Amino acid sequence: MRRAAGLSRGLVLAVFALSTLFPFYWVLVSSLKDKHQIYANPFGLPANWHWGNYADIWQTAHLSRYFWNSLFISACAVAIMLLIGAMAAYVLARREKSGWLYAYFTLGIMIPVHAILIPSFVLLKQLHLLNSHFGLILIYVVSNLSLCVFILHGFLKGIPRELEEAAAIDGYGRVRTFVSIVLPLAKPGLATVGTLGFLNCWNEYLFAYVLIGSEPSKTLTQGVMALTGQYSTDYALVCAGLVVSMLPLWLVYMLFQEQIVKGMTAGAVKG
Repeated sequence: MRRAAGLSRGLVLAVFALSTLFPFYWVLVSSLKDKHQIYANPFGLPANWHWGNYADIWQTAHLSRYFWNSLFISACAVAIMLLIGAMAAYVLARREKSGWLYAYFTLGIMIPVHAILIPSFVLLKQLHLLNSHFGLILIYVVSNLSLCVFILHGFLKGIPRELEEAAAIDGYGRVRTFVSIVLPLAKPGLATVGTLGFLNCWNEYLFAYVLIGSEPSKTLTQGVMALTGQYSTDYALVCAGLVVSMLPLWLVYMLFQEQIVKGMTAGAVKG
């Protein structure tokens, strides 16, 4: 009975894993074909490996420029978000009556992105920040800050106050205690928030499409989307662009997957 249940569970998990991994396999093998092979043999391995697709998108389609733009924007947005979010979450976690303030900070999680698209455009236009990386970084920080505070609040609330009291006895001030004691203990939560924030910023397309129109400032998602033509599309190049855009995400997740699980669990249980 137990063996049959184990086999059934294994079969279900295998089917789920195959259904999840198959799109990645298809994109990867399609990126190494020419456009004729994609239609003639859509699911098989390529007859001739076309590594030149990656050279074409990296140089001719300017994906190298878009790649570094996205990396700069995502890294800056995550750094600023962690700095502001950690301080806000720490204050909320240590205040006795901060329920309404905590609810105010986390209210942004329930607001859909489309609801703030036009106000964001108008605001950045008035600030003369359209078509600038700083304007997009500002929007990314604001749109991800609520999730940052939500996760870090639960994590920081689980850190014993006795550690801060002991540090105060040793002459530590508030800022030094926060930097030297609290932040090192909150590394799993910071890694979780930083990883999720990086994924959100890296994959984001709507704000970038509306707020960035100048060619040198465009992001990688805009560059990949530009590979699709109005009347015809070379799907081999599109798949190569998708592989390039997915590689940093795979790398970040593989490096921090354990911290993501720990941080999300702590935020859910301790909060």
